Amino acid sequence: MQVTMLLISAFGFLSIASHAQQSWEIDKNKDGIIVYTKEEEGSAFKSFKAVVTIHAAAGEIVEILKNADDYTKWYGYTNTSALLKEEGDTQYNYVETIFPWPYSNRDMVYRMSVNASVNGVIKILLKGMPDYLPEKQGIVRMKKAEGYILLQPIGEKTEVTYVFHSEPGDNIPPWLANNSIAELPFRTLSGLRKLLKE
Repeated sequence: MQVTMLLISAFGFLSIASHAQQSWEIDKNKDGIIVYTKEEEGSAFKSFKAVVTIHAAAGEIVEILKNADDYTKWYGYTNTSALLKEEGDTQYNYVETIFPWPYSNRDMVYRMSVNASVNGVIKILLKGMPDYLPEKQGIVRMKKAEGYILLQPIGEKTEVTYVFHSEPGDNIPPWLANNSIAELPFRTLSGLRKLLKE
């Protein structure tokens, strides 16, 4: 009985410790945009969660997200982008992301699926498809990328939550990527908000 209780206590402690390790921590809080990061199990690279409230309808934001050809105008560190294919509420977008010298740019094809609920909440699922296109010379294909954008209506405004994790591949040091991870979602949501104001 005593051994059983000790085991239960030990597993309980490990569970709490594991949960604590994986909880979100504020990395950047500026201009009404909060970016959280956390350790991702099984990866040396952190995940991010960015939140902002924008004075726009969720439908307006969806239209901008679906217009992949214009990502370079607002999406953080985007060098080139294009809509490759559209199938109902799902589309495939090509995105080349700018990486600092001496590292090569990264690219990925993202499957983007728009799911709407009865209460007006919209969840846009993002899934990297590394084998969708042949790799391009001089650009490194990312190994993994997955996340979502959640749009929750609040009166005339929309709360945008952007959650994402990726494996950049090649020789990017995890400490370097993790130190600057908050900048991409911050620039992305800043750009989205600015575009909606114009």
